[in-house]
Amino acid sequence: MVVEAKIIKPIGKGIVHRICAGQVILDLSSAVKELVENSLDAGATSVEISLKDFGEQWFQVIDNGCGISPDNFKFLALKHHTSKLAEFHDLQSLTTFGFRGEALSSLCALGDLSVETRTVSEPVATHLTFNNSGVLVSERKTARQIGTTVMVKKLFSSLPVRSKEFSRNIRREYGKLVSLLNAYALIAKGVRFVCSNTTGKNVKSVVLKTQGSGSLKDNIITVLGMNTFNCLEPVTLSISDSCKVEGFLSKSGQGNGRNLGDRQYFFVNGRPVDMPKVSKLVNELYKSANSKQYPVAILNFIVPTRAYDVNVTPDKRKVFFSEENALLQALREGLQQIYCAGKVCYSVNEVMVPAQKEECVELSSSSGKSPIVMKLSSSNDNHPQEKHYSESNNGSISLDDLNMECDNDTISQDELEKKHIADIKNF
Repeated sequence: MVVEAKIIKPIGKGIVHRICAGQVILDLSSAVKELVENSLDAGATSVEISLKDFGEQWFQVIDNGCGISPDNFKFLALKHHTSKLAEFHDLQSLTTFGFRGEALSSLCALGDLSVETRTVSEPVATHLTFNNSGVLVSERKTARQIGTTVMVKKLFSSLPVRSKEFSRNIRREYGKLVSLLNAYALIAKGVRFVCSNTTGKNVKSVVLKTQGSGSLKDNIITVLGMNTFNCLEPVTLSISDSCKVEGFLSKSGQGNGRNLGDRQYFFVNGRPVDMPKVSKLVNELYKSANSKQYPVAILNFIVPTRAYDVNVTPDKRKVFFSEENALLQALREGLQQIYCAGKVCYSVNEVMVPAQKEECVELSSSSGKSPIVMKLSSSNDNHPQEKHYSESNNGSISLDDLNMECDNDTISQDELEKKHIADIKNF
């Protein structure tokens, strides 16, 4: 079979846009993540995430940030348009979450996107509608406080196979989203987060709500609970002169960790990232202090922006470090000091020892006068043994079954008999 040579020609911009959009927005959590990061970059102190049917119908992110200027309306959802990056070397000093200018344009290609926004200089807000290419098609005035609301309907509706897969696994996608939002709620100080879902019967459930505290400790208590926080200890490690690690780790000892490693959050300068090598190292060293559980970890790596590269994948979850081996080695040494054998402690429940019953031996008198009741002390009793006597009318003496131990000295039967006869004569 002869294959005919074909002419190479450029792919249409619309086709390229749709192909690349599916690589930027992989699932529900990555879609919402982009909008949440835009809100944080806008200086928002309140971020609300609302979903309909776990995000299958629509989702929206509402913030009280600075809003979008009318001058930027027509560029807002165009491919590779951003206000955060001008030159390539700006990546080395980047402090914002976003910088690629792909998120909103990708969401336009994969669903129906609309925006409501207002700046402090505008008397009213503006509602914007975009087509699948990211082009602004309509705008109208509306009422809104300062800030921005972005809504996306029917995510992945332009990709039939992806849309069917999305609907089939919608609850799992929703669970991944909540876990990701927990990460932002933990690390973002002074930002109030609320996430709610509304089902088909208009039943609204709130799955995440924080108060916008300024401390990591308070955020952990709010998001993970007081019981989890009580099992954590603060960690501050100096990796180098310009790099340090701050956060919390599980205390050593059984019961302070978790049966699954599902609560491990790693950040680089406040950005939630995936750090599999760090996670593996933390789990490995924690085994020496708690062999049956995984640690809870909330660790923020504070490093110079020039010392790491976040421009690796479109979702910015993968990070490269310029001196990764040195970082891991310093982290290992620091964690070994925390989880060394000498610092491992275990909590022991107090055991209540039941009170021991007093043992009494009754000796019958041969003269028929009285039985002698002798109270025997336990071998654990520190008090000397006591003997009590009372009168009765029994007729014989029986010592066959008597075996008494007191103060670790054994009294023979002959000695007992002589003492008993002497006591009888005294009556």
